[in-house]
Amino acid sequence: MYFVGKVLELMGIVLLGAGLYLGCAKPYGLTEGESMGVEMGSLAAGILIFFIGRLLEKR
Repeated sequence: MYFVGKVLELMGIVLLGAGLYLGCAKPYGLTEGESMGVEMGSLAAGILIFFIGRLLEKR
């Protein structure tokens, strides 16, 4: 379970970085509000995935 937890943590961190990129760079021509929504959604999903990985790592 340790390695599964580490992989989930890595996926959560990558998702946070991707959300930051999508929110700041707006590569798909999103409006300001849409890009903020994508950024916040990615942030929430990344935190959730990271937290699940952290819980699995401790077991």
